[in-house]
Amino acid sequence: MTLSEDAFLDSIFETVLKGCDVDVKARKNAIWSACIAMMADCLRSSDEFTRERLLRDLVPELREAIGRLDQLLRSPRNPLRSPRNPLNPLNLN
Repeated sequence: MTLSEDAFLDSIFETVLKGCDVDVKARKNAIWSACIAMMADCLRSSDEFTRERLLRDLVPELREAIGRLDQLLRSPRNPLRSPRNPLNPLNLN
């Protein structure tokens, strides 16, 4: 069974947050290294034209993602801001 793109992304984010106990700063270097490795593999498997386009667009996309993430984390509906059960810190079922 193949996950949808949204389900796949949710799975990645859930894994990262579980692995760092929702403290991204504590594992920033490891998360950064994993992200670099995954991006490098995507770039490696792309043709030269696509690779250059992706690299050219990387900085603007990262800047935009920072802004979106800031908005999400400030949202009152952010599940990471709600009270957490110590046995289920990510409110996962």
